[in-house]
Amino acid sequence: MTPNRRAVLTVLKVCDLAVISVAFVSAMVLCHPAIGWQGWWALLEMRFSLLNLLGMLAYLGVWHFALRGCGLYSSYRLSAATRELRDVATALVAGTLPLALFMPFSTFEFLDPVFLLTFAGITFVVLCLERRLLREISRRLRLMGRNLRNVVVIGTGDSTLELTARLARRNDYGYRVIGVIDCGSGGLGAEPATALQLVGALVDNGQIDEVFMALPLDTSQALIGRIIAICEEQGITVRLATQVASLYWARALVDQVDGQPIVTVYTGPPDSPRLMVKRVIDIVGAAVGLLFFAPLFLLCALAIKLDSIGPVFFYQDRVGYNRHRFRVFKFRTMVPDAETRQSALEQFNEASGPVFKIQKDPRVTRVGCFLRRTSIDELPQLINVLKGDMSLVGPRPLPVRDVERIAVRWHRRRFSVKPGITCLWQVQRREPKFDEWIRLDMEYIDNWSLALDLKILAMTIPAVLSGQGAH
Repeated sequence: MTPNRRAVLTVLKVCDLAVISVAFVSAMVLCHPAIGWQGWWALLEMRFSLLNLLGMLAYLGVWHFALRGCGLYSSYRLSAATRELRDVATALVAGTLPLALFMPFSTFEFLDPVFLLTFAGITFVVLCLERRLLREISRRLRLMGRNLRNVVVIGTGDSTLELTARLARRNDYGYRVIGVIDCGSGGLGAEPATALQLVGALVDNGQIDEVFMALPLDTSQALIGRIIAICEEQGITVRLATQVASLYWARALVDQVDGQPIVTVYTGPPDSPRLMVKRVIDIVGAAVGLLFFAPLFLLCALAIKLDSIGPVFFYQDRVGYNRHRFRVFKFRTMVPDAETRQSALEQFNEASGPVFKIQKDPRVTRVGCFLRRTSIDELPQLINVLKGDMSLVGPRPLPVRDVERIAVRWHRRRFSVKPGITCLWQVQRREPKFDEWIRLDMEYIDNWSLALDLKILAMTIPAVLSGQGAH
């Protein structure tokens, strides 16, 4: 570890402990009725016993080991911000657990569940903000040529050049490539023994901080193992950039099974705190929507019953996330035997691809025509959102009949996320062109964010009011 990095880590550790101390005192002020907002000076004037002071220092020591044990003092240079948030949350659990266990035996009147939740909330928010600020400062320093790490790239042929170019393009990563070792086969590069000697010489001279390897797994396992062994002796970080396969849409991350690295290839948005926020928005939005639209539900039920014979609701099996089947809820807009009569109408299908749509469907009732044009028939799907089968925003769930007719394999990538009540296709086109529909679904999956969800929800209202393409 370089002296500069050691100094930065020391400052970070001191700041972390200061944040925790301030959060602790702030939680006392907010939760203790005898202190309140006006009692800050009284709190500062309080005298603490030596035992209490030693107890607080010991507790800060617990936090230090919790932060260190969760890897929060390791490098996050190439990591997503969500990983650091997840590690902070894990450290938060480890740091507050001793307080929770000590609470039943404590004589401190301020130590109660409300204090514990307040302390945890303040600590999490401030630690995340502190580390976000540190990330930004570090990025700007690296762009200015400070806090750089010397690296060696080891690979074969084009993979070596590609990885070197990627590191050179991303100045914010802060990597300075001081050597490239090409282990190409057929006499075009260095032999494994020569490559090992070159790496060993650089390691012994203390010239490198990290080693990047872009070697094929099938033919270079022995060489990879020896290079890792050399770097382990000196505590040098090794990063493997080897591709298992070419990934067009999917993403890859490294997990562990009892210490064994496992490369996970997945599609769709990654699991992250943002998905948890999306689920919270779904639950709150669906619950509020069901309460708000309850009078409208009663009016719709009465209108459907007066207009035609049959149930108020229509149930149909749809295909959702990971091709899981679930039963969707809608207001009935057709005659009761509509599904049995569909086969006779297949020849009049106006939609391209596997879906079935007719603008003037003879099975639609008079009330059903209004419900479809205003999209009110979709509102019972808020129940599906509460159950977790659907989201407020996502690709529309397709009937089993349509899914079985999907012939293009990549079209099925729409099942990599939860289906939704509204989507890009509904707010932009709503035309019966399946290829355009799928293109917009893929655009949503590949560019998903909470901001995009909120934008689609905001665009849904004018789209529904216009009624364009709804039938």
